[in-house]
Amino acid sequence: MDDRGTRHASDCIENLRLKVSSSEFGYRVQALAAHVLLRLGCQVLEINPVGHPDIVATRGGEELHIEVETEVSAPRSRQLTDDDFASLVEVPGVIGYFALAISNPAPRWILVPAEHLLGRNPSSNVLLEVLSDQDFSDAWTYEYTNMLNAECRRITRSSFSALCTRALEGRGL
Repeated sequence: MDDRGTRHASDCIENLRLKVSSSEFGYRVQALAAHVLLRLGCQVLEINPVGHPDIVATRGGEELHIEVETEVSAPRSRQLTDDDFASLVEVPGVIGYFALAISNPAPRWILVPAEHLLGRNPSSNVLLEVLSDQDFSDAWTYEYTNMLNAECRRITRSSFSALCTRALEGRGL
């Protein structure tokens, strides 16, 4: 992606962040994560604004549980709660991921397989990067950036509920 495309995606996510509260921004990014999953060929089964996991999806017969966290303005220490972590690792046959959306300086994702977090405290972005599935993180970032570039107006005008409804119906942005 060229600098202009990255800059446009950065402007889009920053405009959304400035338009809504921090908690609403987190919810919207969670809904956008569901749309990234659609773009990656997954079916979104659940998006949970309360409870765990945040997103349940299927991909090629595999069930994915994803816990989404959004970095609103600056890096900070992360802490998965026991309930967060349990929703990712305690269901047999499920593949769990901790997904961190970073907004600044450019939008990107870090996706960490839950099994890489066993016995670890994901306290910094550097540790999360080391433990991440780099290919999956790159694929999420690519689709997310393209989605922000192509659908910025719809993204900034849509509510969390509307974004979720579209994702659950399998209708992308």
